Amino acid sequence: MQEERMKVLEMINEGKITVDEGTKLLQTLRCEDGGQRFEEKFNKFTQDTKEFFKDMGCKINEMYKEVEPKVKSATQKVVAKTADIAENISQKLDEKAKNMEKHDGCCCDDESPADNGPRPE
Repeated sequence: MQEERMKVLEMINEGKITVDEGTKLLQTLRCEDGGQRFEEKFNKFTQDTKEFFKDMGCKINEMYKEVEPKVKSATQKVVAKTADIAENISQKLDEKAKNMEKHDGCCCDDESPADNGPRPE
């Protein structure tokens, strides 16, 4: 870009272009130069972003490897505890069913009066 600017200044000095035309050319060169800087910055940003997400992916993978055994262990404990609770409930239901069979399915209260014939009205 520096060479092109010098060429514009030479053209002004030699009278090949006017000062106004030279100014416009220099402004155009600055815009093009700025555009290249923007493109370079954008490309660097894109590359930095890719590297960031690659690094994050690696870190997440490492964290998963550390946490996975703990999650498996906790899951096994929850499953075992759930099985114990289900077994306990099942035993209590079996006991209730057996007690009901002993009473021939009667749902009478123990405090109910004995059946001594017809009840007075």
